[in-house]
Amino acid sequence: MKKNNEFIKLLDKAVEDKVFPGANLGIIVKTDDGYKRNFFSVGNRSNIPEVEKNDIDTIYDMASCSKVLSTTSCLFKLLEMGKIRLYDYIYLYLPEFKNKDITIWDLMTHTSGLPEGLNGCWTMNRDEIINGIMNIDKKYEKNSGIHYSDVGYATLGFLVEKVSGMSLDKFANKYIFEPLDMIDTGYNPKKNSRIAPTELRDNGKVDRYYVHDEMAHNLGGVAGHAGLFSTVKDISHFIEMILNDGVYKGRKIFDKKTIDLMYTPQVEERIGVGIETDRRALGWIVKGKNSSCGDYASKNTILHTGFTGTNVFIDRDNKVGFVMLSNRVHPTRQNTLVIPFRSRLANYVMTHLEEFSKGDNNE
Repeated sequence: MKKNNEFIKLLDKAVEDKVFPGANLGIIVKTDDGYKRNFFSVGNRSNIPEVEKNDIDTIYDMASCSKVLSTTSCLFKLLEMGKIRLYDYIYLYLPEFKNKDITIWDLMTHTSGLPEGLNGCWTMNRDEIINGIMNIDKKYEKNSGIHYSDVGYATLGFLVEKVSGMSLDKFANKYIFEPLDMIDTGYNPKKNSRIAPTELRDNGKVDRYYVHDEMAHNLGGVAGHAGLFSTVKDISHFIEMILNDGVYKGRKIFDKKTIDLMYTPQVEERIGVGIETDRRALGWIVKGKNSSCGDYASKNTILHTGFTGTNVFIDRDNKVGFVMLSNRVHPTRQNTLVIPFRSRLANYVMTHLEEFSKGDNNE
């Protein structure tokens, strides 16, 4: 590839520095001539037990990006259908839910006060996890701060299923993934050599073909907080739809009002004397202090990251979307080099938009 040589050098250096074994990236720019897509693939999809070369069709564990690409999208679809409202109490749909004062809005903004995780979930079965979540105590006072919670989003997954009468994976597939031609996106993927492995566990086995997150795994692989698998090409379709105000290839996935709401900040926290704040919309993070979208993205940017090494941001003002999928936890979660790297890489992308806006390898 002759174009973007400096960008490729940054990616190759990241592999050399062991930021991740390999990664796939997509940069989608909206121009007057349509959407320009740039895809890049570097490194290996696997290093152990055997080395496997990465390619652009590798399927990655999306980890917490599942929260926004799937669960949040499903909730917006239910809003449009008139089946829920943001300030409905969770117990109205899940009567067994202990915390009667918590609303859908509280969970989507991570201000419910629920803890991040469920202690001991890695040894529990599905029924035990659900019972534990339904009866969990708050760790913080409700609406006292932004406290990220997998438990909260797992609850939202249960709510989607109860309201829709469909499993989360089937609802997301019908209303989001199929209309967006996201052919390699879903939960519990069939065993496929294209799936990137994740962590080497204490038992000597490498996680592959199933979700890395322990709670999602024990819930059967389909959960509100994690479990989704996808590719950069599929995510590029989602990004195009958002940049096009909810429409993809003439198909209306969301109303423009929904996309507007998706970008509307709901809560923020100020840290120290800095002008930048930590902000969240519904499900999505909004560009603020120390964001994974770097220093140059506009304030009209939504984003999310995933524990396994995934990252998505969509800048509405600059008309650009970015996705980076990696398995930085392969072979160990102790590798956190991707955290500063993704912001530095975003800085390069945002200051070289002209070259990416020409498009290099459209589908």
